[in-house]
Amino acid sequence: MKIRRSQLYEHIKSYECKGDFDGFLGFIDAPIRDVRIIRLPEGRIRVRYLDQCSNIQRVDVGPGEEEEIDFP
Repeated sequence: MKIRRSQLYEHIKSYECKGDFDGFLGFIDAPIRDVRIIRLPEGRIRVRYLDQCSNIQRVDVGPGEEEEIDFP
């Protein structure tokens, strides 16, 4: 799935103060598990997860980043 880094960042930030994470990654069409969100310096966020082959994947995103990436 193609998504801009800034869109993924905004989606994650929209759940920041919520207690209910239903649908958090519902837009993803591939099975992933063990999702971790890590805050980085300068307001960036790292998404760490295991893909369907149990490989550790990392994606760093930040506000205003227009690069389009494959996620997951």
